[in-house]
Amino acid sequence: MLAALRKLTSTTWNAAFQQGGKGPNKTGLAPTPYKDHDLKHVKRPAEISADLGIIGIRASQKYRIFGVRSRDVYFVLWFDRNHEIVKA
Repeated sequence: MLAALRKLTSTTWNAAFQQGGKGPNKTGLAPTPYKDHDLKHVKRPAEISADLGIIGIRASQKYRIFGVRSRDVYFVLWFDRNHEIVKA
């Protein structure tokens, strides 16, 4: 998780959104936008504007970090160790 957050701080959002891959060759942070209705077992905190989209970041093959982006700042909301927030 920490390695993914460090990587996120050392890259631009444009570069981060170009990272990824499907299937067995998943690589990079692969930021993925989600709608609130895609999320299971969690709800957007009332303090977080609906204008800010939820973005999942790949920390490992299984581990995901969910948060919102405001300009160049990523605010972590949840850590998902077992793909319980969204399906893999």
